[in-house]
Amino acid sequence: MLCILLPWLLVIFYANGSMIDDFVAMTNDVSSPREDYLALPVEIGTDRKSGCICRATKSQKIIVCFGNYVCRRFPKVMKQSDALKVRTTVIERILKGDLDEFSFLTVLEIDANHKLTYIEPGTFRNLTKLQHLSISYNTALRAIDEHIFEGLGNLRNLTLVNNGFDNVLHLTVAMRPSILPMLKALDLSENSLELINEDSFAPMEGTSLRKLDINLCSLCYIHPNSFLPLKKLKELYIGDNELNSTLIGNFLMNMMNESINLTYLDLSGLGFRRQPPKELLHVIAQTSIKKLNLAHNQFESINDDTFPRMVNIELLDLRRVQAIYVGPYAFDPSKFPNLKALFLGGNNLPGIHQKHLSTQLLLLDLSNNKGTHATVFYEIDRDTFVQSTKLRILNLAYNKIKSIFDYTFRGLEKLKLLNLENGTIFFIGEGTFKSTKQLEVLNLANNPLTANQNLTCAQFEGLNYLRIFILKNCGVKRFNDDDNLFEMMPNLTHLILRNNQLFYITAETLKPLKNLQVLDLSENLLISWWRPLFLASGVKPQQLLLTNNKISHFSISMIEDISYLLEESNSSTEIDLMDNVFVCDCSAMYKTYLWLEVNGSIILKKYFESSNFLCSSPDLWEDRRVAEYLTSVKSLNCLMYAKISNVMVIVWTAPSLVTIVLILLIGILLYKYRVYIRYWIFLGKIAIGRKFIRRSVKADDVEQKGYKYDAFISYCFEDRDFVLDMITYLETYPPYLKLCVSERDFEIGSFLSEAILSSINESKYVVLLISNNFAKSQWCRWETQLAEYHRLFLEDGTSYDPLVLVRLGHVEKKYLTPTLKYLLKTKIYLSWDENNSEEFWKKLRNAFGKKI
Repeated sequence: MLCILLPWLLVIFYANGSMIDDFVAMTNDVSSPREDYLALPVEIGTDRKSGCICRATKSQKIIVCFGNYVCRRFPKVMKQSDALKVRTTVIERILKGDLDEFSFLTVLEIDANHKLTYIEPGTFRNLTKLQHLSISYNTALRAIDEHIFEGLGNLRNLTLVNNGFDNVLHLTVAMRPSILPMLKALDLSENSLELINEDSFAPMEGTSLRKLDINLCSLCYIHPNSFLPLKKLKELYIGDNELNSTLIGNFLMNMMNESINLTYLDLSGLGFRRQPPKELLHVIAQTSIKKLNLAHNQFESINDDTFPRMVNIELLDLRRVQAIYVGPYAFDPSKFPNLKALFLGGNNLPGIHQKHLSTQLLLLDLSNNKGTHATVFYEIDRDTFVQSTKLRILNLAYNKIKSIFDYTFRGLEKLKLLNLENGTIFFIGEGTFKSTKQLEVLNLANNPLTANQNLTCAQFEGLNYLRIFILKNCGVKRFNDDDNLFEMMPNLTHLILRNNQLFYITAETLKPLKNLQVLDLSENLLISWWRPLFLASGVKPQQLLLTNNKISHFSISMIEDISYLLEESNSSTEIDLMDNVFVCDCSAMYKTYLWLEVNGSIILKKYFESSNFLCSSPDLWEDRRVAEYLTSVKSLNCLMYAKISNVMVIVWTAPSLVTIVLILLIGILLYKYRVYIRYWIFLGKIAIGRKFIRRSVKADDVEQKGYKYDAFISYCFEDRDFVLDMITYLETYPPYLKLCVSERDFEIGSFLSEAILSSINESKYVVLLISNNFAKSQWCRWETQLAEYHRLFLEDGTSYDPLVLVRLGHVEKKYLTPTLKYLLKTKIYLSWDENNSEEFWKKLRNAFGKKI
């Protein structure tokens, strides 16, 4: 909610130096937006006489009546309120007596009634308490009587925006000081007032008017003497018109000569291009104007000589002027010695660089700067703010700031508010906020903070005075209790964690927040918690927002926490649980009901009785109040359900426990006798191979089958020299044999396992060169296993045996697998004898078949 109010609050500026104090005071209640921005939940009903439909806020201080084509007369509302708003009706005339019953009103708005053409004089005669009157957006209302406002002796603000008026004099004659002696603010914006003549404001001679707004009126001429009757005028808004700088300079000079001391001048949207008119700026520099608004013009380059010396200027608004460059001395103290607030938001500045800032500033707004087409991220130079020791408010929202470091905000020792919302910040360096020791408000909403890191204490060190911390929509999934960042913020009063991905939050996380008043956890993924949070942490926020989470029922810990928060000392505490997924059945709500009946305090029971959070299931109770279900528990036979549930727990639990014990015992036995089991499996494979998977492959068939290789050589890399000798003796002397050797014959890029399988199948014989290194190699063990399966697969009782064993030297028994042990014990193998090599090679040839 602070995210919504911040842009509005940032424009507040007080020339007397109390800007920061007033701003901080206004942020104290950021969790509760103004009532007129809220929905209108209270239905007052339809007024029979007028046909208008009326609704009100919870406190019924504001009543709104509307009706489109039904509401034809001014409504008669019997309930008293502070404000009445009559909108979007088809009322054509408002007559004397229609408002006599509303003497209690302080605010009256008659807006957007497109058929309203006439308001009879004397209509407001009884509204002696009225302070604010708006008659706006009634486009058919083209004139008002000079006696229309009689009776409004306490009226301070009069708004006549966007009606059908085209002559100022026809309006001001009704605003004579004798009729409106207390009038302070007049808004005539968005009317067709093309000219303001010399006598336009003459009827208001002697008025106490301080603020005049005539923006967006298509004005093309203002007489130099037109504002002279308004002796007490302080604020003048003439933006978005068609006035030239000479006209403006003329009436400003005349006003200055007549001692009309303006303090605020709005020149926004007047079409000034390239740079502000220098002659007009020189005139303004001579006046008493302290706040100058030049927004919505076009000054792409703000150079060092753009502005003359302007001693009185305390606020300068240059938002959305399409600036892409600011000179290093454009706002130097020598030109603006009293400048305290500078607004440069909504421009195309690529970042903040040294000497672009005025050292005497209290408020700096650089939000929403998109940069040029070539700008990727918004840059903040190292130590840019070193000399900005007086700065209290810094707004950097809506900028593409990628990361912030310990040097980014160095020098901002007196900073009170830092707004970094809606950026692209994904990295916060350690000690980033160490320099901002007096910071009270930190807004980091809508940044991907947790994209590649967890939030830690080191990042937020130095925030001992922080009171408002906003982490809305930052992707936060959890907080680390061992490195609790909130230990750095002992004075925190408002913690906004809305719209993150929190499944839970712990008491340890909350413990440091003893001064917490508002905790917003809305729009997360929180479920019912099983351990007390607030009772265990000792934290008592006055406002706890848990709307739109995944809470399905009330655990005992939740009820204890709610009871703790609603103690008599905290009678104003608000706990919002709307839009959760409450399951209204016996299993979810029976224990809640029992606890409330036995242990619930009067305050706790009243909270549940008056609550409006709804059931989401089952279908019978969908969209009905949880409180209604709790009062119906007695008649829903939940006691019998509870007894049956206890029996079913025993029935389901006992077999499950027995099954788990048996599985554990079997697992222990399997692990203990795993060696024997492997050997038994090995023997079983051999038996199965001999009895069940034999193929009727006769010796003749083997002879007839075309093999690519005579033999596949399975060997260890360390024995490759012996393999080279084998290639020499078997492939170069008759009878010539074709051997498959992995280093030579495997296709480059193929998978090794697939190549081995393919080569074994394409070879008539498989030769295993068994050595100590062979027995230790995992790949050779695997090839041995494949060769044995290959032999079993072809075994059919004939003399053909594709497996040939060659033993190279001594092989240690500890490296022999069960398969190798079995093969060496059951098959005749050749042993390499270096002293009788000719005989060895002869026997090896014979092993490949005497027919060769």
